Amino acid sequence: MNWLRQKIDENRQFYKILAIAICVNLGVIAFYAAIAVSVKDITVTVNGKTTEYKTIRNSVDDMLRGWGVTLDEKDEVNMDGRQALKDGDNVEIKTYEVVEETVKEDVDFKKKTEYTSDMAEGEKKITTKGVKGVDRVTYKTSYFGGEILSREETSRETIKKPVTQVTAEGTAVCYNGVKYSRKLTVSSTAYCLRGRTATGTSVHYGTIAVDPRVIPLGSYGYVPGYGEVHAEDTGGAIKGNIIDVWFPTNSQCRNWGRRTVDIYIK
Repeated sequence: MNWLRQKIDENRQFYKILAIAICVNLGVIAFYAAIAVSVKDITVTVNGKTTEYKTIRNSVDDMLRGWGVTLDEKDEVNMDGRQALKDGDNVEIKTYEVVEETVKEDVDFKKKTEYTSDMAEGEKKITTKGVKGVDRVTYKTSYFGGEILSREETSRETIKKPVTQVTAEGTAVCYNGVKYSRKLTVSSTAYCLRGRTATGTSVHYGTIAVDPRVIPLGSYGYVPGYGEVHAEDTGGAIKGNIIDVWFPTNSQCRNWGRRTVDIYIK
């Protein structure tokens, strides 16, 4: 009988342990079942980037605390932070931040034209090729929701200077078999005042008054319908592409009047 009692005691111990194990497993299952019930599938969009999450947090505030995230007063959330989260919620967060950014930027080169009588009129040739420069530029940029609100340049440093592109453009022309350095189309009037010119000479047929910035004093040339000319004089009303041609009589001045002419300059 002792052996039977021993077997019963052993079986009782076994079933006791089994019962405890079953209870523990049932508790674990219940725990995980409770968690499974509380898990919510939500979508979180931060500054335009969307990700799907599973969370057991009850509110947006709880979720952000769980992530260790603290929003500033300029940040925005599309839901009340205390509002209960539920399946299918879309939490949209837009943050405000100011970032200092330093970038390298290309700097366009300038273009310049140099006129030369060594080439025929209308002929062009690049004598110095333009090269872009490079600047190091620092910006203070404000972002909201991943989009730029404002951008302010705070500093600029030249790393490489641009090289100006130079184009040579020919001005040389031939008229009646004579080579001239250039041709200009000008507005011309006639005058017959006598006396000394701006260069100290006495006026004579062939004297013209010019704007020295356009036609240098002392230049020789030819005006069709008038003849050979010499730039010796100036005038207060002669600015730009304007010339006065000298005639000895008033009637000749009246006959010439005001007309547009070409002047060939040597």
